[in-house]
Amino acid sequence: MHKPILRKNAFFQYGWVLLCVLCCCFMYLHAMKKKTQVLEVLRCQLYALQSEKQFLLEEKEDLKLQINSQKDPAWIELTLMKGLGLVPEGQLKVYFTKDE
Repeated sequence: MHKPILRKNAFFQYGWVLLCVLCCCFMYLHAMKKKTQVLEVLRCQLYALQSEKQFLLEEKEDLKLQINSQKDPAWIELTLMKGLGLVPEGQLKVYFTKDE
């Protein structure tokens, strides 16, 4: 009869160890879940930043081409025609209107 008491006593004595291990496992799993969520958010941000970077690099190249071509008379003429609607001398400007 004395041995069952020792077993019961041993269970209570070392039960806290099992409880501590279970708590540690729970905290580890919870931290892993949080880490996975944070990684997913960071991946989305990385993708957005890479897309924005690509867009800005293309825009930069376009602006470089525009700056380099500003000395070209044909480019200046084209810009005046598109931006201000001017027509070179000797050419006729035609307007189209919508009938209402």
